[in-house]
Amino acid sequence: MNSTFIVNFVGKATPATIKQLAAITHENDGKWLISKVNFIEDQVAAVIKIELPSDNAQLVKDAFSSHPDLLVQITESDLYSHSADTIYQLRLDSNDRAGIVNEITHVLDGQGISILDMDCQRVFIAGGGGVSSSLFTANIAMRLPTEVLIDDVAKELEALSEDTRVMVEA
Repeated sequence: MNSTFIVNFVGKATPATIKQLAAITHENDGKWLISKVNFIEDQVAAVIKIELPSDNAQLVKDAFSSHPDLLVQITESDLYSHSADTIYQLRLDSNDRAGIVNEITHVLDGQGISILDMDCQRVFIAGGGGVSSSLFTANIAMRLPTEVLIDDVAKELEALSEDTRVMVEA
């Protein structure tokens, strides 16, 4: 039987610290389902959803909790599975910028999401006072791994920039 939990932590760390924690998870037959790790200088803030055999869960939890420079909180979680055949449609709107398609596909690929169709459009908007901009819209059909929730995907895509909006369509 598997155990699923979410680890939140803040504190002083380096990328080597994260690599060490990931290795401990891997060595105990676990995997990081979803992770957000942010550094500012030598400070880190992270949220990681982990799945692993229940027999190994306490060892991995202890590895996170016992790190001397990290303040750690662990919350039990469900896997939240859905049918592997479910196809999701979403629309993403944002101000256009260089590399936006790469950013989107990087987020989706990082979670093992299959893009079935992606239709992107850019619309030039002429504003008053000589100010103009471009609006980027992507309509995406995708299939998610069973452990990934569409709401989590939408939130991660919205985190790409302050002006990004994602609408999940029925």
